[in-house]
Amino acid sequence: MSSQTSRVLKREMRKQSNRESARRSRLRKQAECEELQARVAGLRNENLLLREELQRLSVECDKVANENMKMKDELCKSLGPEELLELDAFLESRFDEGNS
Repeated sequence: MSSQTSRVLKREMRKQSNRESARRSRLRKQAECEELQARVAGLRNENLLLREELQRLSVECDKVANENMKMKDELCKSLGPEELLELDAFLESRFDEGNS
């Protein structure tokens, strides 16, 4: 085999090797892109679920706050405003003791 034929053969082999390397690189990038797209979809779904839970908990918090206000109004009517303030202060101090 002549040196020129050998050079041409090596060049063709190098070209083929480069094509295969480029193909593998494209496949890796495609797989990475698909994996990231799946992750984005999963995170969007999780975000949606968390927003729904936040909305549900906000509604529940509002209901509890309204119920608490109604109960305080009833206590104020039956105990009077001064006794209610004393009760609030007592309960606050008990709460603070429990968290110390």
